Amino acid sequence: MSLRCAVLAAVVSAAWPATAQVMREMEDTPFVHFTKEDPKIFNAAMQEALEKGADGEMRAWSNPDTNARGELTLVKSFERKGLQCRRITIANKAKGRSGLAEYNFCKQASGQWALAN
Repeated sequence: MSLRCAVLAAVVSAAWPATAQVMREMEDTPFVHFTKEDPKIFNAAMQEALEKGADGEMRAWSNPDTNARGELTLVKSFERKGLQCRRITIANKAKGRSGLAEYNFCKQASGQWALAN
């Protein structure tokens, strides 16, 4: 859930009319309780896991300053439209909130991993 919220938050600047809906969806998720540094640590851990992790592997991330933390579990690798893709389960916790969701990411021509449709 928190990664979806991170993606939605990024969209807010481009789609201002959707702000109210985004804020309702994010209201009770760990992401809204992340500090400025938490998403940086989370995103670095996720990119590292997607790039180097083995299927079935779990990797943890945490910010000892805020106690925000999570686990990233690589479910499976697959190919879609000629792109290398990975399914990942993301479980995050921050300030008493927890979220769990599964997402597909595909490696783009630029070398960056992006949320797949």
